[in-house]
Amino acid sequence: MNATTHEIAQANGHPVFHNVGENLYRLESSGGYYALIKKGGKQFRRSLKTKDRKLAERKLKELKEKMGVLRVTQDPHGDFKSMAHRWLDSRMHRLAESTGEWYGYLIKNLVEFFGATSIRNITAENCEGWAKARRGTAGTKAFVSELDTMNAVFQYAIRHGIILANPAAHIERPTVRQPKIQIPSLGEFQKIVATIRQADDRKDSQKKTKAGADLIEILAYSGARVAEITGGRKKKNPLIWSHVNFENNTVYLPGTKTESSPRWIPMPHELRTLLEKLKAEQNPEPSDALIPISSARKCLETACRKLGFPQYTHHDFRHFFATTCIESGVDIPTISRWLGHCDGGALAMKRYGHLRQEHSVAMSKRVSFDKPANVIPMPTATDKHGNAQTSTTPDGRRAVAKAKAKYGYAWWVSQNPLEVFWGQIHEEAWLVPLERLLDAAKQAMGREMFRQELNDRDALIDEFMERIPELSLNEVRAKISARDERGHGNDREATK
Repeated sequence: MNATTHEIAQANGHPVFHNVGENLYRLESSGGYYALIKKGGKQFRRSLKTKDRKLAERKLKELKEKMGVLRVTQDPHGDFKSMAHRWLDSRMHRLAESTGEWYGYLIKNLVEFFGATSIRNITAENCEGWAKARRGTAGTKAFVSELDTMNAVFQYAIRHGIILANPAAHIERPTVRQPKIQIPSLGEFQKIVATIRQADDRKDSQKKTKAGADLIEILAYSGARVAEITGGRKKKNPLIWSHVNFENNTVYLPGTKTESSPRWIPMPHELRTLLEKLKAEQNPEPSDALIPISSARKCLETACRKLGFPQYTHHDFRHFFATTCIESGVDIPTISRWLGHCDGGALAMKRYGHLRQEHSVAMSKRVSFDKPANVIPMPTATDKHGNAQTSTTPDGRRAVAKAKAKYGYAWWVSQNPLEVFWGQIHEEAWLVPLERLLDAAKQAMGREMFRQELNDRDALIDEFMERIPELSLNEVRAKISARDERGHGNDREATK
C-alpha cells in the first residue's frame, strides 16, 4: 500500500493493512495478521487471530490447504434448505423410517428461520439470532436437537467443500435433563389391562379393546417397542406367528431402530401363556400378524382416565418390563440385549437403573450386617435331595458321567429354562450349578425359587406341572427321559 493510499484509508477511517508476505497482511491498528487469498475470481479475507509472525504463517498454510477443496463455482442448490435435505438423504440408508421423519421435522423448523439463505452467507451472527429466537419458543430437548442437526448440516457442507467453517460451532449446547420416567406398578398394570378388556356399548368395541389389551400385555412381558409388535402405522414388518418359537421358548423381534434391534428374546411364563391363548383363539397362519391393530393409544388413554392413573404410553410398559427385570435380579447386560441395545448396558443402566419405591423399601429389609442375605451355600450331603456331587474327585466325576449317560438329550447345556429345570429336578446327581437352576426355575415358573425348596422336589414338580401348559410339558417330558439299567424310564410322571 503506497503512502497516498495509506493516507486516504486513514482519513476515511478504514483499517490499514500492510502486505508482509504472499497472501499475508498485518493490520496496522492492532498488529494482528490476516490472510487475503483469491480463488476462482473471488477474494477471501480471514483473520489468523495472532500477532506472532511464525504462527500466522503456519495458520496461513493450513487455511490454504482447506481452501484447496473449496468449491467456488456458483451452486444453484447451495441454500440451507437444499443442503439440509442433501445431508439427510446421505444418512437415510442407516436410519429407521420414524427417525428420518423426525429429522425432517427438525429441518423444517430450521428452514423457517434461515429460509432460502445461501449456506455460504450464513454467519455466526445469524446463528446467534436463531439461538436467541428459538430458545424462547422451544423446549430444551427440541432446541438441542435442532442445534445438533444444524451443526451436522454445516459439517456436511464443510466436507463437500461448500464452506470453510461452521458458523454455529460457538453456540453452547444446554444440558438436557431427562424427565422422570413414570412406570406403572404391577397393580396398576393389571387394572389397566382389565379395564381395557371390559367392552362398552359401541359397535365392534369388544374386538378392538381385546386387541388393545393383548398389545399392552405383550409390551409389558417382552419389553418390545410398539412398532416391533405392530409394524407401526404402515404395518411394516410386524411381529408374525412364524417369529414365535414355542419349542425353544423364544420370540424373534424384527427391530425398528438400529442394526442390533432385530433379536431373539426368551419368553417369560406370562408371555408364553398369553401367546398360547391367542394362538388357540386365532388358529393363525405363520405369516399372520399377532396383533391386528397398530396402536392401543386410545383405549389406554381411556382406561387411565377412568382409573385416575397418569396417562401412560406404550413406551412406559417397556420401562415396566426393564424395571421388573432389574428388580427380579437380571443383570444389566442381559436386559440390554433383550431391549435391543448395542452398548453393552450403558443406556439401560442410565435409563432403567432406577427402582420403584416399593421395591426399594422391600430390599432395605433384606439388608443384614450380621450375614449377607444373598449368600446361599451350595447343597450339602445333609440335604434330602440336594446332595451335589462334586466333579473334582474321581468318584464325583464318575457319578456325573454315569448320570449324563442315562439321557439321550443333553438338557444340562440347553438354553431352554423349562428343560434345565425339569431335567435337574428329576436328577439326583448335580449336573448344573445351583445358581443356574434357580435362574431356570424363576424363568420356568415365573417366580423366585429358594434353595430350601430343593428338600421337597415332589412339591416343585407338582407346582411346575400346574403352571406350565400341558403342550409344553409334554414336549419337555418327551425330550428328557432318563433310562435306568433295564431301559425303563425313571420319570415318575411317565408312568401316570
